[in-house]
Amino acid sequence: MPETAISDSRALLERSPDEREALDIGDDEVLDALFSVIERGDQEEKVLSDCTLPALNLDFRTVESDNNHPVVFRNCTFEGAVSAVDADVTVPISFENCDIGGLELPGARFEFDLELSDSTVSGDVDAFEARFDDQFDVTGSTFTGPVTLQEAHFGNDADFERASFEESVSFETASFSGASNELGDNASFEEATFEGEVDFRQAAFTYADFADVSVAGRVGFEETTFTGDVAFTRATFQSEADFDEVDFGGDVDFESVTFEGTAVFRGAEFEGGARSLEEDATFSQAVFDDELNARDAHFRDGLFDGITVNGPATFEGIRFDGDASFEAATFADEVDFDEARFDGDVSFEQVSFDGVAIFRGAEFRGADNHLEEDASFDGATFEARAGFEDAVFSSGSFVDTRFAAETDFRGAKFDRAVFHVVPITNESYVDFTRAIIKDGEIRQPEGGWVRYDLTNASVGSVSLSATTESDHRQLLDYFRFCNTEFNEFDGYDFDFSAHTDYLDRNDWSLHEFDENFADVTFALPMTPENVERTYLKAKTAASSAGQMKAAGEFRVRRQQFARKKYVGIARDGTTDLVTRAKNASRAVENAFLGITCGHGMRLGRIVAVFALFPLFPAVLYAFGGSAFATTIPPLSGAPGLFSPEGLSILYRNIHFSYITFLTIGYGYIGPEGAAARAMAGMEVYVNVILSGLVLYCLIKRSEI
Repeated sequence: MPETAISDSRALLERSPDEREALDIGDDEVLDALFSVIERGDQEEKVLSDCTLPALNLDFRTVESDNNHPVVFRNCTFEGAVSAVDADVTVPISFENCDIGGLELPGARFEFDLELSDSTVSGDVDAFEARFDDQFDVTGSTFTGPVTLQEAHFGNDADFERASFEESVSFETASFSGASNELGDNASFEEATFEGEVDFRQAAFTYADFADVSVAGRVGFEETTFTGDVAFTRATFQSEADFDEVDFGGDVDFESVTFEGTAVFRGAEFEGGARSLEEDATFSQAVFDDELNARDAHFRDGLFDGITVNGPATFEGIRFDGDASFEAATFADEVDFDEARFDGDVSFEQVSFDGVAIFRGAEFRGADNHLEEDASFDGATFEARAGFEDAVFSSGSFVDTRFAAETDFRGAKFDRAVFHVVPITNESYVDFTRAIIKDGEIRQPEGGWVRYDLTNASVGSVSLSATTESDHRQLLDYFRFCNTEFNEFDGYDFDFSAHTDYLDRNDWSLHEFDENFADVTFALPMTPENVERTYLKAKTAASSAGQMKAAGEFRVRRQQFARKKYVGIARDGTTDLVTRAKNASRAVENAFLGITCGHGMRLGRIVAVFALFPLFPAVLYAFGGSAFATTIPPLSGAPGLFSPEGLSILYRNIHFSYITFLTIGYGYIGPEGAAARAMAGMEVYVNVILSGLVLYCLIKRSEI
């Protein structure tokens, strides 16, 4: 086309609508002039500034040019929509600071750049199934109507930085391929503002940047895929943000993000890139003003340091293949880590749990590095009930952890546990019912006590201590041992010898516990049967560990409660008579052994009984009258007990009693009264019994 024709076309386009109307120039002529410029214009001729144009219809057309110079609309106004339905645009197009009545681009294909910077689109935008093979840039533009980019394809970088969307926006199943491998270059929404709902469901991204984005309406990323890195740093979501089942194939950054509505990451996959922990999945300093739901999410490494969750938080079934950190986080409401799994190290240090904290069935497996780092709750504060029922720890550290109420570790398992708990109230209580603690230490704090319930628990090489040395006098009073196992693990036996001073001082009482400190229901009551079983297990464990002193003393305590058990059965009117009689007999036998020799542990007592018993019959012989008379003259015939004759008679009766008791009678003294003859036979019988008990004590003592 001659140069003058291009000039004429540009002159026509630059006329105002009133001028064109006065010259009777219609919209079709304007569009023909525009197409002539697009197809034949040089670089300068394709730059149109301050033009007012009618609606631009490119539907079903192939828009091409003799050269690759971009068509630039600068400060132009389009009185209607720009429409390119199923069009094939093979020339770069740029709208700079323009006003456009709308964009109708379903099925369109733009083979080169499409730029819409700092412009305003006042009508609807529809780019359903549109293809943008090269750069797509709407930086700083404002869209006042709904925007639909469903199933759109962005083959190169897509830039929505500082764009403003006043109505709903849909990127459902859109794909952002990108050409660069740097974060923020492929799809960038940095500082974009969305006043309505945003839909990214099932969209596909490589690298994306949503830093400082602001979304007033609901945003949905359900089943969206990010194969590269993505950043949401400092973004603000004023309504629900749904990342349900999103797949983050690279690193993801939610640092300092504010979620004012519900945040959902249910079933999301955080695979992480090939860099450090902090970049795999970062939520540091994020604020969740409403509910946080990350149920069944899967992380490699996760960083949640300093997050604040003001609503309920659900991490049920969450899994971390690597390390996780929640240091200095705040959970103002209930938090649920039910059946969570931490295969690496996890830190909850300095975390504030203001509501109920649930870790039921959670697994803290730990990594192959320092013990203290496997699962650390050091310095954490639990203001309400905490539940770790059936949790599994390779090692768990609770140093300077503060518990205000009941903390439930029922059925929990520890290869190693360190508890230096600080009580907040007098009702601080740690329930280890049915728990298994193979190794570790439990230390009572200075100036306060924490009660530990070890009912039905298995305790291995666990050190019990108090921060203040003088508090060791009361230490075991705050541990409830009831049917507790002490030697379940080979090489990890409980060391009773470390508490010998306490046990000696308290008559080797292991079962005393203050049960009236709070409204607590214990798994087993302290009945004689349960207490007896407790001392039996303690005796067996102490004996197995070679702690014979403790084993012997626990044996005595066990027999004492066995006697109470027998007496209880004997008194039970609902039990059959034979059973009651048997248990009454056992109680008598038990009492006899306890009184005479302390069940084999009181050698001095049985020696004293053996030495002094003959004095009792001697008194009867001397003062019992004719029934207890011997061949010695009666004491009644003497002038008085303290006379030489009376003392002689008393001495001779004592002598008779001892030689009878020892079965070495010489025959010159014998019993004459019926009671004396019976008593003499009784003495021989008692001698046999007491001699056996002395031998029994000597054997038991030799084992200590």
